[in-house]
Amino acid sequence: MTIQRQYSLPNCTLVLEGLGDLSLMTPGEARPLMTVLINAECHLPGQEKPLTGGREFLESLVNAVSGYAQEILSGVHHFSQSKQSAGLVQLQRIAVNHHRLSVLPEGAAPGSGIAAQLTRHVDLTTVQLFDLVEAVDQFFADSQTLPELTLVLKPLPKRYVPSGESITKQAAPAALGLSSVALAAIALFAVPVPKVVQPACLRLGEPDCATTSKTDASPTASPSPAAGSSPTPSPNANSSPTTSASPNPAQLEAVLMSSPEITDPQEVTDLQEKLRRQIDEAWKTRTSITQDLVYRIGVGKDGAIVGYKPVNSVALENANKTPLLDLLYIPPQGGSRPASEPIAQYKVVFTSSGVVEVAPWKEAMALPITKNSGSEITDNARLEGLLEKLQGQIYDHSSGLNPTFDKDLIYRVRVSEDGSVIDFKPFSQAAYDHVQETPFAKLGKPAEEGSDSLDIPHAIFKVVIKPNGVPEINPWRGWQKE
Repeated sequence: MTIQRQYSLPNCTLVLEGLGDLSLMTPGEARPLMTVLINAECHLPGQEKPLTGGREFLESLVNAVSGYAQEILSGVHHFSQSKQSAGLVQLQRIAVNHHRLSVLPEGAAPGSGIAAQLTRHVDLTTVQLFDLVEAVDQFFADSQTLPELTLVLKPLPKRYVPSGESITKQAAPAALGLSSVALAAIALFAVPVPKVVQPACLRLGEPDCATTSKTDASPTASPSPAAGSSPTPSPNANSSPTTSASPNPAQLEAVLMSSPEITDPQEVTDLQEKLRRQIDEAWKTRTSITQDLVYRIGVGKDGAIVGYKPVNSVALENANKTPLLDLLYIPPQGGSRPASEPIAQYKVVFTSSGVVEVAPWKEAMALPITKNSGSEITDNARLEGLLEKLQGQIYDHSSGLNPTFDKDLIYRVRVSEDGSVIDFKPFSQAAYDHVQETPFAKLGKPAEEGSDSLDIPHAIFKVVIKPNGVPEINPWRGWQKE
């Protein structure tokens, strides 16, 4: 059977696809054992396409990343030279807080013309590098994925250690067991020392507790995430009393990583709509979002949110502008959620346009990261002809509609070469809510999540339907200058 494993951080996602054998599963084990690797993908910021390869690529990646982490922490640069120079993946520091990841083409000799021409270089900040190391660390901690691939760390020979090094630096490479520990120390240099404030209220019932507001001092407020931990949202200041006790960040993430998954397609679809609806109803601060906030969210069979994790950095910084903490199910004090309870996982995007986008996590992550394939129609003459055809279809399907909206409805509409509507996508919450009052309810189908790339020739238009029902249509990218 084919198995896919994902290890996701805000700046890195490591995706492994391989084969497993159900006969090797032990009783009570919810996740099958992956024994053979088919493909490995490493998604990094700023890269249109992920770094990909097979077993050799993955082994070289994890060894290079782990060795480089120890090299930086110890300050001894000889440590990883021999290993990195022979592998497909190499890492080097190019500035104080910038690092270059290089991936050589498989089969090409280092230093050859082919290697120089086809080698990919990715520049990472220390924070981005830390996320990459954390993803590698999660892989090594997963006993159900390629268990025979282990990280072997050896003490550094004394002859490579400068005599002026302190005993702490000399011992560091041998003492570290997991690479994320090394990068955690690096990240700490960039983290300001927190200011510790003595809480005014230490016990319920004391006089200060009756007058101290939640925003002034909260003994149950969760601490800032440590440099070595995965980022998690801070509590919403407007949370209800039942959610004022912040959940354990590690438990929230553990739910996503360890719980068995709901696989029934109809159930996944039903829970997807239930999740979108409850978030849509609870999200009150839409206008304060200026960038898309992306989260990975786990939902139980009853539709309750049982775990979530920010996927990008702005999602972490703006978590208090989302209703996730208010919607999170927190077991009664002393209780816990059964570890065997299956969940469905989704990618949820709070868009800057005020629309909530929800898609199954695996489907969203499996979509290739590509730009437009080049099949888009952009010349003015053809756009004019297709615009007229689209306008005619909109007017033809407007009869019998009784619009009740009082705001402009904005849609992205894709049209094929013959003028027929391929699909449409709402670009405002009002457009989503009132789509049944527009011609698109009969004229086209909603665009699928992540289907931004099309292989067939098509034109893209921005359609704004006014409260009086009159449409305004323009090319999505504007008219081309002659």
